[in-house]
Amino acid sequence: MAGRDDFFSEFYNEAMLEMAGNFFSRRKEVEGRLERFRGLADEVRSAGVAALRRWRTFFLLLLEDDRAREFLRQGGADLPGLPALAATVDAPWRFKTPFGWTGKSRYRKSVAFSYRAAWEATREYLEGGYCRDPRNPMKKCLTPNYATLKRLAEAINKEVAAVNTGQTPATVLGYVKSLDTSELARESVTGGLLGEDFSKIDRDMAFNPIDFPALNLPDLLLPKPLEAVEDALDALCAAVYEAHPEDAAKALAALNSAL
Repeated sequence: MAGRDDFFSEFYNEAMLEMAGNFFSRRKEVEGRLERFRGLADEVRSAGVAALRRWRTFFLLLLEDDRAREFLRQGGADLPGLPALAATVDAPWRFKTPFGWTGKSRYRKSVAFSYRAAWEATREYLEGGYCRDPRNPMKKCLTPNYATLKRLAEAINKEVAAVNTGQTPATVLGYVKSLDTSELARESVTGGLLGEDFSKIDRDMAFNPIDFPALNLPDLLLPKPLEAVEDALDALCAAVYEAHPEDAAKALAALNSAL
């Protein structure tokens, strides 16, 4: 009997160690992925704010939100709330005014420059850009971006669902109890955890899935590049400057980083 008891004791200990290892290592892996995701979300949010600052500059230069909104709509980015959203950032993006012989020329070049900057920042926010890989300077890697972050959230949520339903704390505890005959005998007399107790343990230890909309990332669309709208933008700038030359000059001076 002693040999039989030793065998079951050894089997029980090995089973407990293996189950505990699998249970906690998988949970630790999910915790690590969620933590890394939060860091990436912060980086993507910063990229979104950088894009909004550039769009705010573009809107300020065009003087009227409706005018800028309509221009973007014609350029393929129908976002009526973008001017108001861009106005929530701390400060607009400032730049050195491009050279021009006349105020009208400087204004036209500045508006085009700000549009290109906003377009490039929006593309990097939505799709990412390439930078040097810190782990290998000979390679380049994609910067954190909205599209990649959304796919990552979907993948993590699948893993969270698998952990929450596939290897729950209640399942582990139930298996542990099934191996401990003395504990089963004791509970048959004194009573043990009820179903609702197990459910509460599962709820308390369950991972929360990523609520992507709750990240409050800027809702942006990528309009046509400058090359596709440059003629229309030049015409718009000419009309604005002709109608409001002083206001255009003041807006340009206020956004000049060299001043």
